[in-house]
Order: sequence, then C-alpha cells, then structure tokens
Amino acid sequence: MKKFTVIVVSAVLLLSMFQSCSSSVNNDKVWAWVSGKLDMSEEKLEHYFSKCKEVGIEAVIMECHSGRPDILDSTTFRDSAALEIIRRAVPYAEKYGIELHAWMWTTNRVEKHLREAHPEWYQVNAQGESCLDIKLYNREHYRWLCPSHPECTEYLKDRVRELAEIEGLAGIHLDFIRYPDVILPYGLHESRGVVQDKVYPLWDFCYCETCRAEFKKLHGIDPIELEDPTSCKEWMEFRWNLMAKMASDVAAVIKECGKISSAAVFASPQESKKLVRQDWANFRNFDYLFPMIYHKFYDKEDPWVETATREGVEALAAAGNPANLVSGLFV
Repeated sequence: MKKFTVIVVSAVLLLSMFQSCSSSVNNDKVWAWVSGKLDMSEEKLEHYFSKCKEVGIEAVIMECHSGRPDILDSTTFRDSAALEIIRRAVPYAEKYGIELHAWMWTTNRVEKHLREAHPEWYQVNAQGESCLDIKLYNREHYRWLCPSHPECTEYLKDRVRELAEIEGLAGIHLDFIRYPDVILPYGLHESRGVVQDKVYPLWDFCYCETCRAEFKKLHGIDPIELEDPTSCKEWMEFRWNLMAKMASDVAAVIKECGKISSAAVFASPQESKKLVRQDWANFRNFDYLFPMIYHKFYDKEDPWVETATREGVEALAAAGNPANLVSGLFV
C-alpha cells in the first residue's frame, strides 16, 4: 500500500511525499528548493538556514548551476561558481542539521566556453536550426545538450563528480533533464505569446545528424523525412529512451560517489512524455523524483495535484522503479 503524506515547506515551494516503494533512504523529510548565489552573504546564509530549521525543513536543494555560471574554467570546464556556492552553504546546513543537496541544471547548459568548443553537442530542431542560433520562447538560457552524444553524458558526469567531492554534501539534484518544451504547459501559452495547438517544427527537437543517423540505422528511415513525426511511435520512443539513458547514467555516478540522487521532472508521466519528451518513470538509479506539479501552469484546479501525483506513483510501480516520489508545488 502506497503512503501519502502532506508536507508543508517554505513560502517558495511546497513538497509532498508519496512513497512509491521501499528504499534505503529516509522518506519522511520536509524539502525545499532554493536558489543559491555567489553573492549570498554569511548573514543571508545564517538567516536562511536558521529559518529552515525553525519551520521544520529538513532537506534543502540549493541551486548552484543555473545555466549562467559566474566562474567557469575555459580549459577544464570546471564549474567553480557552483562549487563555491555549495561549499559556502555546507557549514550552515551542518550547523542546523539540514541535509544539503546541490541542484544542477543538466541538459540545459549555456556555458560560453562549452558552446564555443562543442556547438555540435547541442540540439537541432525539425527546421534544421541549432538551439544555439535561435532564442526559444525568448529565453536566452534555452540551450540544450543532445543525449545522443556520449560526450554530453560524460561532461555531465564530470560536473557531478566535482560536486560530489565537497565534504558535507548529502546529494545531487538534476534539473532540466529533458528536451526543450515542444509544447509549453497550457496555462503559459498566452503569457509567452505562442500558439501551440499542435507540434510545430520550430519547437520539435532533436534532429541533429547523430540522432537522425542513429534512428535511421535502427528503423531504416531518416526522421526528418517522416510526414508526421509525432505520430511515429518509434521516433517518440527513441527520444524518450535516449533521455532516460542519459539521466540514468548520470544518476549512477551520483550513487557511485555515495550521494543521494534526485531529479526534478515534469508534472505527470503522460504530460511529461508529450510536452518535453521525458519518460521519467524509466529514469533509473534515483532515490527521489520530484514531479513539478505546478497546477496553475496547466490551467488546473487544486485537486489535480493529487491526480497527477497518483499517476506518478502508479507509473513508477508499473515500471518497477523503486524511486520515491515527492510532489513539488509552486505556491
């Protein structure tokens, strides 16, 4: 029997736990996401962690790589900004007995030196345009690594290993482990000025040479030649499986380093597969998965939070995935 516990967190986000399967990690925790910055003073860190302790927050997921690193070594790509943010937070987390997890952007990477050194690693849409050359949804940070390139996975593993070296860090949390939004959540269409009544080539990824060649090798056709790519089950599954493999391989390194592995994923399994080509029920090697059930983004009322959460629990069970599910709410 699966257990449902409502957990109150901070003024930023609410996280509620659905325990999907047995696990060696502690399931009864109150979590909060927080944006970390290099300019956070000692006073700010003291205030934040003391308030977390006061309201009962037991685990903090601190954003340290937000796709805009302030310091990045141009030779090794070592993300010095992310490392410094976490190192500075560790003493305060330890002081107040709070688990600290490093929140890392994953496929969504905009490092200047990386873009210049390896533009071929980035995703290409069905119009043949690299995401480096267009500003999707008018978002400068929408620059996405392609999971068909093994080098991209190795790059992300290196970022994980850097973070895992920090003494006192409990875990690593992967965000943006997906494709760009082929369709935005429905409640955002008007504010972003888009019409997405169907899948349009501009937002449909990835059609890079590697993806096309690998798919053709498997199925005998170049996906760019498909009359309706969205109706091709094999092409959809190809992308779901590529992203699931990348996520699972990176999470395996987190576990090898002795850290708790977690990821933020889209709201419900079916919506996630449709909107961002993310089959997170088949993300392996994770202790926790955090569906971002931001119901207002989908023009849904409050009861949909429970509906989406139950769908997630059921999908994990059907896939034989032992990850624990934590529902993330935007409040």
